[in-house]
This record gives sequence, C-alpha cells and structure tokens, in this order.
Amino acid sequence: MNEVFLCLGGNLGNRLENIEKATALIAKHLGKIVKKSAIYETEPWGSASSKKHLNQCLLLLTKIESQKLINELLLIEKKLGRNREGCKNGDRVIDIDILLFNNEVIKSKNLQVPHPRMHLRNFVLVPLNEIAATKKHPILKKNMSTLLKTSTDKLLVKKQNSFKLICIEGNIGSGKTTLGLELAKSINAYYIKEEFEDNTLLPLFYKNPKKFSFALEISFLLARFNQLLKALSKNDKHIVCDYSIYKCLWFAKVNLTDKNYKHFQKLFHNLASQLVQPHTIIYLKTSNSNLQQNIKKRGRPYEQEIKQEYLKRVNLSYEKGLKKLDGINKKQVEIKNYQKNTFKNLIKEIQQDIK
Repeated sequence: MNEVFLCLGGNLGNRLENIEKATALIAKHLGKIVKKSAIYETEPWGSASSKKHLNQCLLLLTKIESQKLINELLLIEKKLGRNREGCKNGDRVIDIDILLFNNEVIKSKNLQVPHPRMHLRNFVLVPLNEIAATKKHPILKKNMSTLLKTSTDKLLVKKQNSFKLICIEGNIGSGKTTLGLELAKSINAYYIKEEFEDNTLLPLFYKNPKKFSFALEISFLLARFNQLLKALSKNDKHIVCDYSIYKCLWFAKVNLTDKNYKHFQKLFHNLASQLVQPHTIIYLKTSNSNLQQNIKKRGRPYEQEIKQEYLKRVNLSYEKGLKKLDGINKKQVEIKNYQKNTFKNLIKEIQQDIK
C-alpha cells in the first residue's frame, strides 16, 4: 500500500460541504483514509482575494500509483465544480494536492512530490503536523514539526470549531422561536433566544421610525454580536439561534437612509468577520396575513400597528440578502399553517445534515 498525504481546501461555495464531498469520493474510489486533521480556516496564500479558505490534511492508504492517483484526484475536483482556468492561486471550489507519496521524489508534467511549496505554507503545515509531526520531508530532511517551527509564513490559520451554528430566520412573527426550541431539543443543542424584549428603543422606533431607526439598528447589532460571541466562545455543542447576525443588515436596509446604511455596513462587516459563519440558515416564509395573525396573538403592544407594506419590504430584504450569502447551507421553508408537526420533516433533515 502507498502512504499518501493529501491537502484539501477551497474558498468558494459551501466550503465545508465541498471538503466533505471530496473526502467521501476519495474514500469510496481511491483507498482507505486512516487519519484526518481538524479543519482549519485560513487566509488566502499568494492571492489578493478576501475569501478565506477551509483546509484539511488526510493520510490515504492506496494501491494506486502516483500518476494515476493525481489524475483521479483531478477528476474529483472537476466533478465538484473546480475550474482550473485563471489565476494560479485564485479562488476555487476545491483543491486536492498530493503533499507526500511514500518517501518518493517525483517530477512529472502534472505532479511534483513532495509538493514544492508545502514547507512555505502554514495552511498545510499546521493540519499536517496534527497527523504527521514526525514525518520527514524527503528533500529537506526535516520533520513537519521542525518545518512548522521555522516557517516564515505569517498568515492566520485558525482551527474550525467542531460544533455547527444553525440560525433560524424569518420575518416578524414567522415562528422562529417555536422552531428553534423544537430543533435545539431534538439535536441536544445550546439554544440562543434573541434578547430584544429588553430593548427600550424598540417601542420608540415604532412610534417614530425616522428619529430612532439608526440608534435601534446599532443597539441590535451590538447586542446580537455580544450574545453570539459569548455563546460561541464558551460552547462546544451545536448551537441553534433564532436569528443570524445578517438579520442586522437586512433590517437596516429597510429602516435606514442610504447614508446611515453605508455607515452601518462598515461596522457590521467589522463585527461579523469576528464570528463563526453559520453552517445552516433556515428561512421561514409565510404569508403576511399569517405574520399579522401571529403578531396579534403574541400581544406585544408596540407591534400591533405594523403595516403589511412594512412586512413586504422586510420579506424582500431577506430574500435579496439570502441570495448574496456564499458558503452557507440555506433552507427555505414555506409555512401555510402552524400545526404541531409543521417542522417534523425539517428537523429530520437537520439531524442528517449535522451527522
């Protein structure tokens, strides 16, 4: 059996899902995966792109020889949507590199082993050290631990948390809390409920939107950021949250003037970049009449005068915003009525997704 170390990575689409799909295809068709590193989020290497990568290293045992193996890996990349045209270190859906093949030194038209730049890249050395710290580089004659210690690469390599953040989104009165509680219980997840009832600006906003909208949106952004940051830093279970941080942006788009929205955007992106990206966003969509019935039923005085026109604008902002999100699993659920088993099938889907 040949002992092969691979590095998988990408920064387009659903990054985690792409790595998982590539790993599954490798295991199914090419050999046995005997070791896997954690998954790391990394800044782009040799590129001006702002899109961060996810990377993982694998140890594969295979009977396939090196030249056939690289051809098979290229086919997997192509199957998952990789386009190799364009910039050498540009954005990509998936990239699968052979780092080491036994202790061999290989030079051919489409394969060089050891990978010629592996010792220069912390996004390779960090996960590789996790599964092969004592493995020696066949040319440099230094083990991976030493290569990492002496690396001059300063780009950030951050281990991804093993838990998944699942956010439930929808317009005012769409049933987010109902689903959130059911889902968290079914998957034994930590549940985050939005703390908006203590926001004293909310009743003022509904009375005078122009005067209080900017202060309200800033207060919500800071409150949601702090609540998420606290939960994410102290939790190792899956998390179900009845909002996503992107909600701030979508409501701000509706409520703020263009000038104030531009100022708000800058603060939003600065804060959002410090949070874990959601694994899944579930968008609950229902009719405006259902929304208004639910708003009336829960009886918050300051919500009772919400107009259908406002709910329509919020719906539109949500739908446009969701389309722009990249790399997040999105599920839209049409709700016609709120029966006891409304969310039964959806919860089963989520249980399968996080296995």
